[in-house]
Amino acid sequence: MALNTGPDIVFGQPGHNETPGPLASLPAQGEPGPLASLPAQGEPGPLASLPAQGEPGPLASLPAQGEPGPLASLPAQGEPGPLASLPAPPTTVAVIESIATGAPETIYSQADAAEQVAALFDDPAQRARIPRVYANTRINTRHLAIDPLDPEFLEYSRRPATIRERMTRFFDLAVPLALDVARRAIAGVPNPTTDIGLVVFVTSTGFIAPGVDIAVIKQLELAPTVNRVVVNFMGCAAGVNGIRTATDYVRANPDRKALVICLELSSINAAFGDNVVEVITHSLFGDGCGAVVVGASEVGHPLPAGHVVIRSTFSHLLDDAEDGIVLGVNDNGITCELAQELPQYIVDGVAPAIDAELSSQGMTRDDVELWAIHPGGPAIIESSARSLGISAERAGPSWDVLAEYGNMLSVSLLFVLEQMVAQRDSGTRPVSTGVAFSFAPGVTLEGMLFDIIRG
Repeated sequence: MALNTGPDIVFGQPGHNETPGPLASLPAQGEPGPLASLPAQGEPGPLASLPAQGEPGPLASLPAQGEPGPLASLPAQGEPGPLASLPAPPTTVAVIESIATGAPETIYSQADAAEQVAALFDDPAQRARIPRVYANTRINTRHLAIDPLDPEFLEYSRRPATIRERMTRFFDLAVPLALDVARRAIAGVPNPTTDIGLVVFVTSTGFIAPGVDIAVIKQLELAPTVNRVVVNFMGCAAGVNGIRTATDYVRANPDRKALVICLELSSINAAFGDNVVEVITHSLFGDGCGAVVVGASEVGHPLPAGHVVIRSTFSHLLDDAEDGIVLGVNDNGITCELAQELPQYIVDGVAPAIDAELSSQGMTRDDVELWAIHPGGPAIIESSARSLGISAERAGPSWDVLAEYGNMLSVSLLFVLEQMVAQRDSGTRPVSTGVAFSFAPGVTLEGMLFDIIRG
């Protein structure tokens, strides 16, 4: 019987027995095997570069655990480095190159206003008191955009929920005044479109956006890329805040200038009710606008007469004086409340704050020729002078501005500074050094140390 042996198997033929066997990975005769890369006897192997036992390895130079490493001498985050003690060389100073001021055309006599206000009260005692209050302000006239005693406005001011209408009226009256003053301030700038890189608008008496700053930029044809900062609700000291912002900008961008506009229309917010305190408060405030152009100059570079070098600006929050100046927004306007303790807060706080700043500049009060005290009222000027140990008459320009314009909040110091620049009685002194300061809610003292170039 024949055996069935199956199909013939032919090794090496395609299609038959293609699975490799266990020796398939061995090299063919003459090809290098897997051990071919090992060094021949006597040649160095791949571990030959490792140190011999007892010799230092490549990591031997690293510090042992707990020992200082090579970076140990670098300062920790937040600590001063080896260059921290080197002072930054001063390269530029901020300079007020021009000042322009303006106020509404209509002038109101303080004596006439006192009689009209007194007539609003039926109480004979109040009617007798109000003229004395107005006389004690030492204000002769005020410039007002709106006559708050006009019968039509008087009726309007007693209505509730007028805040939106008042803010719209603020914008309508503020824009022409801001344009007039700003145009005069930038008259000496060669090319305002390219030269002015920042506009700072300051006010505490009107809030609306887009606001006065936008109108000024467009109508003065400043660049659409100009930077804008709006300083609101910082009260009488806000002008210094605006100048500080401009100072920082021009020192960082010495090829550009900054335009600062301070504008206050307190009359917009007048409201005469039965509260005699409101009547007294409104007896102080007037309307006005001031603008300055701030540029940068190299240290030691000669400057024209009339320029004002800003040596420094400073701020100091007085202790436990939060109730001294309180600004608020009611449905019928913006309000300002002044505490009876405010004069004492000023007496206690002004001298320490100013002495500290003068000391940081290597100066004392004896080095100060000009005192630009905010003309916020007789009590503000007299309390400041008392704290500084100077005669209140040293603040002559402040008294002059108060008498003619009243308290114009942030605008007032620019009027005072303009008068000081115009003074011609400095003799042969090439520079008049001064301190200007005012007060904001907090109570915060905001000030600057300056030099007026006399020629």
